[in-house]
Amino acid sequence: MKKIFSFALMLLGMATALTSCSDDRDSNPTIGQPTQFVVNPSPLAGQYIQLSADNKVNLTWSQPDFGYNAQATYQIQVGVSNGGNITWNEKDGADKYLESTFTQCNADINGEEIAEAICEIDGVEDEEHYVDLGFREIAFRVKASILDSKGNDVPGTVIVSAPVTFEHMAAYCAIKSLGFVYIIGSCHGWLEPSKNNAEALTDWRIFETEIGSKIYKGVVEMPEGDLTFRIYTALTGWDGGNSLGHQADDVATDVEFTDGVYNDNYVYPGKGSWTFVGFPGGNLEITLDMIQGTIKIQQVQ
Repeated sequence: MKKIFSFALMLLGMATALTSCSDDRDSNPTIGQPTQFVVNPSPLAGQYIQLSADNKVNLTWSQPDFGYNAQATYQIQVGVSNGGNITWNEKDGADKYLESTFTQCNADINGEEIAEAICEIDGVEDEEHYVDLGFREIAFRVKASILDSKGNDVPGTVIVSAPVTFEHMAAYCAIKSLGFVYIIGSCHGWLEPSKNNAEALTDWRIFETEIGSKIYKGVVEMPEGDLTFRIYTALTGWDGGNSLGHQADDVATDVEFTDGVYNDNYVYPGKGSWTFVGFPGGNLEITLDMIQGTIKIQQVQ
């Protein structure tokens, strides 16, 4: 009787294992390569549209079929159409998409982003060489994909739509420039990070190493004494939520150089300042990496 009972338990265990494996497969579906993806023509495609930083262009599209209810990410590429031949925005031979990404099948695209892309296609690098070409036919297409944890396309999930066009769209001189952040602290008497102080804070900025890199680097001459500062990404006041520092709370922390270099992770948003007690005065090279979340402060000649 014991043997029969044990055998029955073993069969039950096998059935449970088979069910669990089946359930596991169900929760990990196979991702299929989508084959249909359509951007809808805009009802404003024939209207005259003057792009600006204050207006938006709406696009909608169908949801690709990945074989299950997937969370797709959508990116938009801009092109200039000339007699049906489209020159797409590219960088180093690869398709370049707008910085804004979307997770819904509907996008209100900022006019400035579109104008910037058109200027890049036209090869305009500065205001001096900008030429107003008036209303032109501008094309858009959308890339859909599933992203992995690092933000890269999962192989086999990428699909790009056919283009749609707007017949009369005019850009303007919207040239991207290097981004910058502000050093706020005892070095200039704690000027408030407000727009009213923008001119006074001009020399207390460090700039991106290249446009859109989110890595800021610069050399700033600092005065002698206890040096305390944090960094602001925008001039929105003390409580604008745009400060980064040693910690979240508004408390200064004493730190030291090691062989003339200080490395740290920062907190954003965060108001905790770094303090170098008894700083001898001189140049500091500050490197802020907003991709890795790190700051490097180095004494230089």
